[in-house]
Amino acid sequence: MALLHKKVSEIPQDAVRLNEDEAVKYFLKLVQNWENKSEVWPIVYTPGVLGATTVFSSFYINNYFRRVLKLGKYGRLSSYLPSVALPAIMATMFHSTFVLPDAVLHKQACPVCLQTRAAVFQSCFAVGYPMLLVPLSSFMFATRHFTYRLPSITEKPAEVLKLFRKLSGPITLPLTLMLAFNLTLSIFLTGKEFEAVHKVNLHLLAVERKLESEGLLPAD
Repeated sequence: MALLHKKVSEIPQDAVRLNEDEAVKYFLKLVQNWENKSEVWPIVYTPGVLGATTVFSSFYINNYFRRVLKLGKYGRLSSYLPSVALPAIMATMFHSTFVLPDAVLHKQACPVCLQTRAAVFQSCFAVGYPMLLVPLSSFMFATRHFTYRLPSITEKPAEVLKLFRKLSGPITLPLTLMLAFNLTLSIFLTGKEFEAVHKVNLHLLAVERKLESEGLLPAD
């Protein structure tokens, strides 16, 4: 059964009516059992791929600040969990919750709008969030364990900001490249999700029409 948006007056009596959550769950279950996986791979793998690229970006940022602040083993686990694992989980969850369902339901009349939303989420979690959290947590650990001479954030916030700019300078180019890559990848994969949903629905409609022509299904 293909997912179709219709007015109440246009819905056949024998049609199965689904709300949005039920429709998305039905479609994703259908995709999981799809015979030709090459047709539906964007729907299956896109959230995981975006999560993986977020891990790479946030790991690089966290590792850099830990290295320049000479943290060594201090706070390693407690820094990687919120700075690397959490952004990846959030990137995957936000795409699966706020992007993929709209692609399945075609709630966005403009695919570019949904691609833009996906790009904003991905850039925030892959680069923006780590660049906000990692320096703060790294400065805290450096102050606690005396690994780097830091000005007081409460007494000299301007000096702290100046130091942040100084430390971030060497990775400006890598950050720009990672941001561009994540933006491009999220836009590309979201577009592929649209294409995959369209292909699946076209295939299901073709099967329904064939069954109707053979008299196995009642015509609309």
